[in-house]
Amino acid sequence: MHWMEKFKQLFLIVAAFIFSVTAFSEDKFSEGNQFYIEEHYKTAAKSYEEGLDSSHQNSELYYNLGNAYYKSDRIGLAIWAYEKALKLDPRNEDAKFNLEFVNLLSEDKIEQPDPALSEWLKRLLFGPYINLWAYVSIASSLLFSFVVILFIITKSRRIRNLSLMGGMLMAIILVFSTLTAYFHKNSITNESEAIVISEEADIHLSPMDKAAVSFKLHEGAKVKIIQENDSWTQIEVNGNSGWILEEEIKRI
Repeated sequence: MHWMEKFKQLFLIVAAFIFSVTAFSEDKFSEGNQFYIEEHYKTAAKSYEEGLDSSHQNSELYYNLGNAYYKSDRIGLAIWAYEKALKLDPRNEDAKFNLEFVNLLSEDKIEQPDPALSEWLKRLLFGPYINLWAYVSIASSLLFSFVVILFIITKSRRIRNLSLMGGMLMAIILVFSTLTAYFHKNSITNESEAIVISEEADIHLSPMDKAAVSFKLHEGAKVKIIQENDSWTQIEVNGNSGWILEEEIKRI
């Protein structure tokens, strides 16, 4: 039973770590809220950022961070934070409303493709509980295993028929939930877009300081990322492409 004791110790260590990280994030969230109420917006933003550094991210935290950035007159970062909030939870109506409002303050008017269908699917399938479909997948796999065992060991024709139908249903749910969990995670981790956070950024024809400037973008502009080259990133916006310094954008 020695290995059981080792497993128990490891489990307790991992659980304690997770609890400490979560508690730290919640403390920073509450701390940021208090600073925000006291109108110390830059300090509030710093507290929210520290909460994000602990890897305990959620839509509400990004939403509050966006509000703190907006109150600090950092429009580009505010747009980025609202975009991140909606990426985690497409049904966050407050973040959506604030994003639409702050986008009006951006100097550049960026043409965005109509996302009606994709946004509808995201709102339908992706919610505030990031790991929901992963949990459904685990539960359905366990139930699938149970009905398969039941089908094998039972001698009752009626139970075998019911377990067969139950197994088929669990298999469908398992496949659907696994695919949904995968696409949800992929939509969150995919960083193919970014927000310009510099007040004004030069877009060069090639990834060099001395290269000719093709056009300029301003704080808050949303761009599509094409490729990287050292400290430069090739971006595309409104059908035009060029190179921008990585430090002048923040990936969504």
